Amino acid sequence: MPFKVSHDRWLQVEADRVQVIIEMPKFWHRGWTPQSLQEALLDLGLEYSMPQITEINDELHRRAVVEDVPE
Repeated sequence: MPFKVSHDRWLQVEADRVQVIIEMPKFWHRGWTPQSLQEALLDLGLEYSMPQITEINDELHRRAVVEDVPE
């Protein structure tokens, strides 16, 4: 029977990966938009769709890794 990595595990791994990247000292105080995050990750060779970026962003908010900032 075929099988694949569960969606929950995918989200955990990818959110962990993005968390490590955005916590790098050079990004510590940077404000992100979904588009700027997507572009920065693509520059690193990580391609995510906008729905995936949104889901990862939501997970990082849930973990209290990121917070909304006033514009």
